[in-house]
Amino acid sequence: MANLSNFVGALKDGGTRANQFEVSLQLKAITLPSDFSFLCRGTSVPALTIGEVAIPYRGRQIYVSGDRTYEPWAITVISDRTQSMRSFFEQWQNHIGDIGNKTDRTDIGQQPSKYYANATVMQKDRNDETLRSYHLYDVWPTTIDAVELNYETNDAVLEFGVTFRFNFMTIAGEGASASGGKVSVEPWT
Repeated sequence: MANLSNFVGALKDGGTRANQFEVSLQLKAITLPSDFSFLCRGTSVPALTIGEVAIPYRGRQIYVSGDRTYEPWAITVISDRTQSMRSFFEQWQNHIGDIGNKTDRTDIGQQPSKYYANATVMQKDRNDETLRSYHLYDVWPTTIDAVELNYETNDAVLEFGVTFRFNFMTIAGEGASASGGKVSVEPWT
């Protein structure tokens, strides 16, 4: 029979905290501001989705697994007085496609390998030790959210969101193999 003591015992080390995380970006073409990991206020662990294929069979639908897809990944960034973070993401997008009145793509924008970055979302414990890491590859910003300005906004720091696309990911840490993405589970019998 379940009881409170069993529940507390199953919740190893008090559970994983949603506010203990760090995000890092590794870029080739642009230098990331050094305070990025402090100003990245929020993110998510990307969803893992495997599509389904419906196969009709004598009036029924049989489902088998399809292809893996990845949804867009987003972060929320606090804007400092110099707006260095927003400027950074605007420059990154400008390298992909000119923000100005030009209709052609930049040299970098024609070569994804030059504007792709890699990102890591690290879940931490209370001692700042990494519990689990999600490594996202071929990351690039699709959307820099609008910044709402309003005379009525008091006692708030400006922040904005950035949405990215990525091509694939690996998982390392507790419950995952370091070789990437294979979660250890017992086979069904």
